[in-house]
Amino acid sequence: MGKKGRSKAWIWIVVALCLAVLLVGGYFYLKERPIPWKPPPEHPSEEEKEKPPSPTPPAHETQTPAAPAVSQTTSAQSSPGGQPSALAPESKLDYCQQLESDVAEFFRYLDTRDYIRHLNLGKPALEYFKTVVKKLSEHAPVPAGEGVDPRLLTRNTYHFYRALGRKDLRLLREILQNETDTMEINLDIFFRWAMAGDRCPDSLGLRPSFDVLYKYAGFLLNTIGGRGYLLRRSPRLRLVLTYYCLLIVHEADKRGKNNYGIDPFPFLRLLREEISHYPDLEFQSEYLQTLERIEAYYLQRR
Repeated sequence: MGKKGRSKAWIWIVVALCLAVLLVGGYFYLKERPIPWKPPPEHPSEEEKEKPPSPTPPAHETQTPAAPAVSQTTSAQSSPGGQPSALAPESKLDYCQQLESDVAEFFRYLDTRDYIRHLNLGKPALEYFKTVVKKLSEHAPVPAGEGVDPRLLTRNTYHFYRALGRKDLRLLREILQNETDTMEINLDIFFRWAMAGDRCPDSLGLRPSFDVLYKYAGFLLNTIGGRGYLLRRSPRLRLVLTYYCLLIVHEADKRGKNNYGIDPFPFLRLLREEISHYPDLEFQSEYLQTLERIEAYYLQRR
């Protein structure tokens, strides 16, 4: 064989050896390569079908409820500002006792606060507030007629300064400034307690009459002097106080005791609009639902 033939033979031998090496290497590579991960089937196996699902805790067990200001029992009975549902005699008694206990507990709590001690009231907070309520009841404002009698506008503008003393005003101011965190719950408790005069006894000797409540609600809602007082408060306090004033005037309407003819309807939509844009209110949804029901009440009668 010539030199040319031998060189071609060596080329084919080299090519054959390379192919052999590739085939053997590919075999061992595929043999040792890990099996790729596959997603589990969409349908469970028979074993998984027979296995009971793990229990899911109810929603109320997965959330930690916020601690109320005084007691959670009263606030849980209905939405803020609402009236309790029809109660059996023993339930009614429990409801009244709980309201009174919550109010008394609030005043005992005030006695422990440093800002109250610094005022040197000279008596427990509950006893001191009895004198404050008495002064306010004896000098209740006129909730209408400022346009007819200009002197009434002046009296309403300075009403609280005329009815109460300096220490009384400072006490109220300190409470409003220092108890803002629990303000909504406390106002709800006091509203229920104040409006329960025809169902619950006043063992504390503190509850004002419904007529006095109506006059102050109308004063804050319907007069320039009263509105001016609310506008000087924080937006949160102003909205909640306006809400409860509307509830009181609405209740007077239903009882036929709206003696000054105050129309709450014009205030309803405006207040509902303001509250809907103030998400910091703890009971925002309850306020809005109640205002919608009251608005529907008056729309049906127009």
